[in-house]
Amino acid sequence: MKTKSGKEPKKKREGWVLSALKGAGAGLAVTIILLLLFCAILTATEDPGPLAVPLSLAALYLGGIAAGVVGAKLSRRGSAGGFTAGCAFAAAALLVSLLPWPASAFPPSAAMIFLGLLLPAGALGGILGTKKQQKRRARR
Repeated sequence: MKTKSGKEPKKKREGWVLSALKGAGAGLAVTIILLLLFCAILTATEDPGPLAVPLSLAALYLGGIAAGVVGAKLSRRGSAGGFTAGCAFAAAALLVSLLPWPASAFPPSAAMIFLGLLLPAGALGGILGTKKQQKRRARR
């Protein structure tokens, strides 16, 4: 909707807590969608064993990047908001990984290493989300 001067109104940016929670939610949604897609791929292959861990980690890290991008786009603080969203996503993934699953053979020390790599993924997503905003502003 345009204002009387004919310009589009500026979108309001959200606070860092709300943008972090929305970013973490978006990251979890991307992770779940990718895991479902990768499960379909693994079901179609004859020997899915060697592909299971790399595909699940790819889904996890791409979800962390998505959380950072969404957090940076929604936050007033740019890449700091993206990093905060990446941290919130890593905390949510940590809480899910600590649930006692009946057939979990993944050692906790390896889980901590993989979850520690989520923070740089969130930071990368925050930087990517900020870079696109700067390019868009420069064109105008």
